[in-house]
Amino acid sequence: MNFRLLSALAAGLVLAGTLQPARAWDPVGHMLVAQIACDQLTPAAKEQFAAVLARFNAKDAPHDAPYDPVTIACWMDDIRARPDTKPFAVWHYVNLPYTPDGMPIPDGNVDGPNVVWGIQKVEDILTGKATDPAIDKDLALVILTHLVGDVHQPLHTTNRNGDAGGNKVKVANLKDPLADLVFTKGGNLHFFWDSAYRRVYRDGFATVLYEAPLFDRAKPVAGHIAFASNIRTEATALEKKYPRSTLLKEQGDAVAWAKESHALGYDLGYQKLPATPADKPVKLTQAYVDAARACAEQRIVLAGYRLGALLNKYLAEPAASSPSPTVEASPTPEPSPTPVKISAPAIENPA
Repeated sequence: MNFRLLSALAAGLVLAGTLQPARAWDPVGHMLVAQIACDQLTPAAKEQFAAVLARFNAKDAPHDAPYDPVTIACWMDDIRARPDTKPFAVWHYVNLPYTPDGMPIPDGNVDGPNVVWGIQKVEDILTGKATDPAIDKDLALVILTHLVGDVHQPLHTTNRNGDAGGNKVKVANLKDPLADLVFTKGGNLHFFWDSAYRRVYRDGFATVLYEAPLFDRAKPVAGHIAFASNIRTEATALEKKYPRSTLLKEQGDAVAWAKESHALGYDLGYQKLPATPADKPVKLTQAYVDAARACAEQRIVLAGYRLGALLNKYLAEPAASSPSPTVEASPTPEPSPTPVKISAPAIENPA
């Protein structure tokens, strides 16, 4: 009997009850975005970012370890169970309409809070256009590092028939240790897209190129830090595969990024799904998995390049690098004074 294997399995089952559920990109995906962003920073911006994080780590509730410029991208997911941060739960996505007759989507106001609203809000705080007693400039920058990643995930902007961005679409052939622990009756489409950047089709399953680290919810930062060398390796490979000069055509803004993601979510996320009876789990094909991986890789890298540009912009401004008044990091979002206007998109499929 392999006692080492049994011990590992037992530990995994214990962790299953305390694992972070999949959110937007998984923790590895968010750290890849942050690592790529950090690779774009000027020396001055790196210095200011370190100062921001030092203040943030001192002000926020105790962590199992201090967040660094890469692991900080996971903070908004790590704290989702905290009562004082419940209002942030709806900041991670925006439900743009799924249109059966194709793109473009109709014009319309999408009221916040949502991911577009959230990005605009924290950018206004960083530029001094707005204030929030619960969000100082340091926290605003931390939120920005996460939401820029979120808005680039195609199924964080696309909703079909109330399926919560694919969370209600069962997938029959997902395979990896984390999915096997979390989903005992099969995974879902949103979970697949959260990790699509490292998915491959093998032996009939959408499996993973490499495993994500398992960590106790009570010690998330340590779990993220333990994967740092892997993040560095994977980020370097992605930057080489998708150079900034060839991938980044324009910086854009939160609305433009949401439109891009929605077009991809509509086309690749839903339209390319294999035809399946409504009461049956969908079985992903190799063509679908391969296309989703290429798309997700590019969205991860593009989010990193764009986030890097934003960090250079806001960390270069004296107002962004000076200490803000000490406030509690317990958000109570105020109604957005100007609803986000989503107009008909005109975008090409970057994948």
